[in-house]
Amino acid sequence: MIRPPALRDGDIVALVSPAGPLGDAADLARACDAVRALGFEPRPGARALLHDGYLAGSDEERAADFNEAARDPRVRGIFALRGGYGTMRILNLLDYEALRRDPKVILGYSDLTALLNAVTSRAGLVTFHGPVAALSAFTPMVAQALRRAVCVAEPLGILAMRDAQAISGGSARGRLAGGNLSLISALVGTPFALDLDDALVFLEDVDEAPYRIDRMLTQLRLSGALAKTAGVLVGECRNCDVDPEHAYGRMPLDRTLRDRLGDLGLPVLAGAAIGHIEEQWTVPIGVRATLDADARELRVEEAAVT
Repeated sequence: MIRPPALRDGDIVALVSPAGPLGDAADLARACDAVRALGFEPRPGARALLHDGYLAGSDEERAADFNEAARDPRVRGIFALRGGYGTMRILNLLDYEALRRDPKVILGYSDLTALLNAVTSRAGLVTFHGPVAALSAFTPMVAQALRRAVCVAEPLGILAMRDAQAISGGSARGRLAGGNLSLISALVGTPFALDLDDALVFLEDVDEAPYRIDRMLTQLRLSGALAKTAGVLVGECRNCDVDPEHAYGRMPLDRTLRDRLGDLGLPVLAGAAIGHIEEQWTVPIGVRATLDADARELRVEEAAVT
């Protein structure tokens, strides 16, 4: 697995919109301020403010901003401005070879799940599931976790989860993969489906009723993907315990998770600081880690940057 060079203070970070559009120029200005506060020099993509319905410009325009950043040797990181929807549409348009030639830090979450895992798979490059520049709250915890992941060429070590719940006990070692459950399930059956063989897969989602979480997990079960994983780490599923469409047959989310994940015969831990929450970890995709459901911890054992 290729690891990008660690970001250093003053490094240029490209800000791109590969999915949904920003609201206005003020969103972009806030993102630039956040990146400067992290110690880096923001460089917005030429098309970062484009707006085409629920997309930030056409597929070609969104891919062009990403590819220009990937090909520019001065750019050392590429941060998504926001999620939304759209990265699945540009996976065939990305320049993976440019990232193999010149590895750089790529960061985002939510809809960026498709792009991050595609880059890790196609370019063999470690990517980073973490905050988006325009919409995330860069609290001291978030900023520290981000810089620890992308600026320090050492393993992250133990990420403890005191309030996490073990759905299934035990421990397992594997490479980290995952992100937003909706995107992971949507990619099943495509050339960009996540390779979960012997992986520690982490999952999160937002605004999905328990029956839809059930449907997506069942899709992963029926595809055979979950049976091949080493372990499962469930992050925060925000606003996913409300089921207005099934008023007479509601099921709590925790029961859905236990029903769909508890019989896999591998460690499953729920409650990680991953997802659509204010204070989230930055998790490297592609490095090896150990999940210990009994100890309620994830131990990242390889450095994500050089």
